[in-house]
Order: sequence, then structure tokens, then C-alpha cells
Amino acid sequence: MTAGRISRRGFLALSGSGAALAALGRLPASALAAAAGAAPSGAAFFAPDEAEILLQVVERMVDSGLPDAPRVQGSGALASIDRLCLSLDPELVRPLPWLLQAVEWGPWLFDLSFARFTTLSDAEKDASLRGWMTSRLALRRLGFQALKNLSLLGWYSQEESWAAIGYAGPLLARAEGGR
Repeated sequence: MTAGRISRRGFLALSGSGAALAALGRLPASALAAAAGAAPSGAAFFAPDEAEILLQVVERMVDSGLPDAPRVQGSGALASIDRLCLSLDPELVRPLPWLLQAVEWGPWLFDLSFARFTTLSDAEKDASLRGWMTSRLALRRLGFQALKNLSLLGWYSQEESWAAIGYAGPLLARAEGGR
């Protein structure tokens, strides 16, 4: 392969990653409910360094700015996302570790900032994610949508997040508990 040209295999892999990220960006909330308890105990989709990047992405995606808002760390949001990824078709989630590494090194690659995402201030992380959201590169925008959807599915499935949006919890569970 010569410089500036992409092989057929590379093109197909890139296309497949784009399709997978687009599908992850449109996962319904029911997918998370279906994944509850689906993962074998002790299994993990994300490596520890990837989980740290994901934690910081989710924190920025769901930050309400309220001083008494619960933190993502310590909630079950990341465990829910991990279980969901373990339960999905491996072809669909294959790009996620790569995507998280791209986000981690994104400030270096795209913003010419000699720092990694996990070392940035909250405002700088927001600016970096905004760059992903508004990028001219469709694959970056798809990556942002996939991470945003996973973040929102993971966070809003946690009871800790419900009070901030005025959600009292599932009606059926509340009715059964009240008898």
C-alpha cells in the first residue's frame, strides 16, 4: 500500500467501524435492560485503562452542573455499560476500545494540545468532546454519538440519577412495593 491510499481491506474495516458506531449510537434503552445479568460474573469488556477513559467521558456527558448531583464513579453506570457491551454482537462493539483510545489521544491528534483527555480540566474535556461532536469527519461524529448513547443509557439506568430529572422510578415496582 502506498502513502495516501487505503487498501480494500482497510476501507472495509473502516466502513464496518462506521456502521458499528452508528448502530451503537442508536441502541434503545431496552438493550440495556436485556443485558442486565447477561454477563458472566468477573467478565469485563473494557480493560482498566479503557474503563478510566470511559468513566471520564460519561462524567462529562451527563454532568448537570448541579453541585449536589451524584457522581458517576461509585454508581453502577460503568458496570451497566460493560454488561451491555458484553451482551452485544462482538462485531458491533469491536471499535469501542479503539474509539476510547482515540478520545484519549484526541487532544494530541486533533487539537494539537500536548495532553491526553484524562489529564484535561473539565472545561477542556468538554471542548474536546465538542470537537468530536462537530467534527467534519463523519467517523468522529459517529464515535461521539456512540459514546453519548452509551453514557446516557448507563447513567440514566441508575437510581442515583433519577432524582435530578424528577423520575420516581418504575411504576410497577413502586406499586408492588407499596402493597
